[in-house]
Amino acid sequence: MTASALPPDDNVVRYASPRTIHDDGSVDGAAFHLRAGDDGLSVNWLEYFRSQPKARQLQEVRRCARLRLSNNGRLAELKVGETQAHLGRICDLLLVRQPLPATENYPADPSHSEIIGLPPGDSPAAELIGDLIAECVHTLHPAVPP
Repeated sequence: MTASALPPDDNVVRYASPRTIHDDGSVDGAAFHLRAGDDGLSVNWLEYFRSQPKARQLQEVRRCARLRLSNNGRLAELKVGETQAHLGRICDLLLVRQPLPATENYPADPSHSEIIGLPPGDSPAAELIGDLIAECVHTLHPAVPP
């Protein structure tokens, strides 16, 4: 399937592990670094589940997660257009839909998307870009509901 750009008024969430959550509850830019070998940073497009209330959208993201969500982790919510605009003078980020098919161990993830155009995760540029993306987080949700 060809990747399609996400609408600028829509939102994505990125899992932030407990080690990337500061004592004040804010997210460290490290939560937005690419892993070695990855071309894009995994996020989930909330408005894929547009007919559902926000709590149900988040539950669908959790249900489809292909990683272990920690009680102390968070789902960091970003607005697509605001994030792209905030980084626009430094790099050209694109947020695109990249659904994942079902596998033997996981259900299909139709909301899976990626942030592409990021520098390698072990570079000084990645630190700067990660911190700038972290500034765009407008809401933190529990990764595991209480």
